[in-house]
Amino acid sequence: MAKKQKKKMNTKLLLAFKIMGILATVFMGIFLVFLGKLDILPSFYYLMIVISFGLLASFSVFAIFKFKKGLKIMSFFLLVIFGCLSLIGTYYLYHTDAFLNQSFRNRKSSYTTVYYLVAAKESTLEDLSSITSSIGYYHGSSLMDEAMNRLRNKGGVEYSFAPYDDVITMFQNVLAQAIPVMLVEQTNFNLVFDINKDLKQEQFKVLEEIKFDTEVDNEVLSKANKFNIYIGGNDFTNSLMDFNMVVTINMATHQILMTSFPRDYYIPVSGFQGQRDTLSFMGARGIETNRKSLEEFLGIDLGYYIKIQTRSLVGIVDEIGGIEYCSDVNFQTTHAKILDDYNDKHGEKMYVTKGCHHFNGIETLTVARERLAFPGGDRQRQKNCQQIIKAIFKQLLTTNTITNYNNILNSLNDLYQTNIPREVITDLIKETIDGANWEIKEQSVNGVDGENFVHLTNLRSYVMNPDMDTVNAAVAAIKALLE
Repeated sequence: MAKKQKKKMNTKLLLAFKIMGILATVFMGIFLVFLGKLDILPSFYYLMIVISFGLLASFSVFAIFKFKKGLKIMSFFLLVIFGCLSLIGTYYLYHTDAFLNQSFRNRKSSYTTVYYLVAAKESTLEDLSSITSSIGYYHGSSLMDEAMNRLRNKGGVEYSFAPYDDVITMFQNVLAQAIPVMLVEQTNFNLVFDINKDLKQEQFKVLEEIKFDTEVDNEVLSKANKFNIYIGGNDFTNSLMDFNMVVTINMATHQILMTSFPRDYYIPVSGFQGQRDTLSFMGARGIETNRKSLEEFLGIDLGYYIKIQTRSLVGIVDEIGGIEYCSDVNFQTTHAKILDDYNDKHGEKMYVTKGCHHFNGIETLTVARERLAFPGGDRQRQKNCQQIIKAIFKQLLTTNTITNYNNILNSLNDLYQTNIPREVITDLIKETIDGANWEIKEQSVNGVDGENFVHLTNLRSYVMNPDMDTVNAAVAAIKALLE
């Protein structure tokens, strides 16, 4: 009786071994399918993994069915361990594949243009329905006609509009209530108070807000092994492009060149008949305007772009556990450690000593925004941003990211928009896995401080006129890397 029970137990145990072995083999197969679909490994490495898994599964299954008890148990546990590892690996591969599909699928680029209907603070006007006379506007704004039509449709009245050639005069007339209201683009509204200190934002009130969401279809681009990427960093208002860089990559020689451009670089605006503006203010018209303007100015192809949302920088840096930032000098930031606000009066400033420091997200953003604390101004800020970008990618490659993998992927997805094809990214990963030793160089262009018309208006503000010797040298270096 005891022998029968023992034999019955052995039969059940063997059946369990067989079932678990088969399941483990299936998990290993699923892992290989996802790994192949992800396409981030060089063919040789993927083939070696497939062969190794195949031999392991074949040997273990054969041992479970044919070998003696000791070998059966050993083979079973070996197969289960690899099956569990495959299941865990499949989890990470699945989320990586979903991230790549979502992040690199030639998404449309978009930007928002906001118009304000503004009255003097002391005015008795409270909303659109109380307006009975002319509305002032500056004639040069790109979507002004559409904004006027929105007001007509909303108010149900055929309002009259009075054009102005001078933005400051229009503000002064509204303040004096010579005209009751004005229709003004949000970025121009904010800019006026920086340029004319006699005008204060608290002297005005916004009666209506009109938003235009504009989408631009991305050109469907094929992958290449030599290319340029324009990287633009939007401020939290999603209007000013405070960070501008061209990254040149040659996958054949494993070289990367990062070329920085000051935010106030004054160049012709694409599609505006040679009229100039700063790279920063061009951001109000979407990253395509910046990309095309730089492309035409430099005379090089900038088909790919990445638009970075600087407000999301805080989240990704915190998710990866912070970054290391090194400073050559002591400095105190003029910006406070605050998010989504330019009012630095009530926040805490940072004092950064010479040397290397570990910064969290808000600290990183504060340093990335800083320019007035440095003799080099925006030139130094561009260098800081280059250092921050490299520090983030360095931290992403550490093992610390595994434990917080999904949150990091979500943070990265919120950090940028791009039209780079997925295949380009997977090729870069393959090259790195294959042992590519990337050589990264940096350069920047220079210019001469000046003052000129900005934001495609008659408002005058600080600009940096390009030093064409540094521009030509930078372009020559870019072209040489692509040869």
